[in-house]
Amino acid sequence: MSALLRVEDLRVCFRTMGPLKALVTGTKAPFIDAVCGVSFEIHKGETLALVGESGSGKSTIARTIIGLQRAVSGSIRIDGQEIEELSGAERKPYLRRMAMMFQDPIGSLSPRLTVRSLLTEPFRIHGLKHPDLGGEAERLLRMVGLPADFARRYPHQLSGGQARRVGIARALALNPDLIIADEPTAGLDVSVQGEVLNLLARLQDELGMAILIITHNLNVVRHMTDRMAIMYLGRFIEVGSTERIFDQPRHPYTEALLAANPEPDPDAVLNRIELKGEVPSLMRRPSGCEFHTRCRYAQDICSRVFPEPSASEDAEHSFRCHFPLGRGSDRPLETTLSSAGPKSDDGQS
Repeated sequence: MSALLRVEDLRVCFRTMGPLKALVTGTKAPFIDAVCGVSFEIHKGETLALVGESGSGKSTIARTIIGLQRAVSGSIRIDGQEIEELSGAERKPYLRRMAMMFQDPIGSLSPRLTVRSLLTEPFRIHGLKHPDLGGEAERLLRMVGLPADFARRYPHQLSGGQARRVGIARALALNPDLIIADEPTAGLDVSVQGEVLNLLARLQDELGMAILIITHNLNVVRHMTDRMAIMYLGRFIEVGSTERIFDQPRHPYTEALLAANPEPDPDAVLNRIELKGEVPSLMRRPSGCEFHTRCRYAQDICSRVFPEPSASEDAEHSFRCHFPLGRGSDRPLETTLSSAGPKSDDGQS
């Protein structure tokens, strides 16, 4: 089955200083790699989660896919069409097939526009005519469980949950094939979080759209995603089905994330894993495996050689680790290591 969205070897950089300062200080490459060689695909009707600590590059990937950030290199294809090579006007029909829900539900809504204007704004931006924009706004509100009279309200008159529903409605305005949801439950009460997640799941079943979820909340990931990708310092370090990764994590970083997930049962026996040290700076990436400075299983080779991708027997679960965790054990399972010498930090994910 062909992929709806295919991202290959995506690299995104940000400047660390202006051109003049770089010239004066003699800095040849005043950039940091926020996303390093990331590749993945999403199929129609599928839900993929990007998981990782703040600053790992999750939102940067989302903003690059949607066209708010340009990539330095790499490929972004929708149904096989490369969109990075298209001009602004040529990109619009393809960008219409995607919509994004931003992390701040109220802050992402213009305070000077009514809900009606916010919901119909995508039609104006893309130059699309509609015979009844008012009726369309009411239809979108009904889809997300809000009364029609909400069309006259302003964002400051909405609660966090209501603003999130308006954000979902706005994302659905042009019938996209893919919705990118950046922390869809951030800042919401637990009960409201459940309502929003159930709403997204229902709309996905009804409309058949794919969803890319960016979240720290592993309970959200387990509840509604098919596959997940774990990010660390701008790279994918483990990718696979959600069920497989939760049951059999192979990378030590994934193991630590899952162990830190809140447990609602007060009588549950917790086995927390403490990660020592701070997250390294993107400006000073560690050599070899970038996680070795915090990994309790790290050995000498981990500080020298960047790990190549490995895969499980069925090739649907990949990870980057010299000593991946063994099944049903808290000890790493040694793998056959390449005899190649030390590798630079420019390895691809």
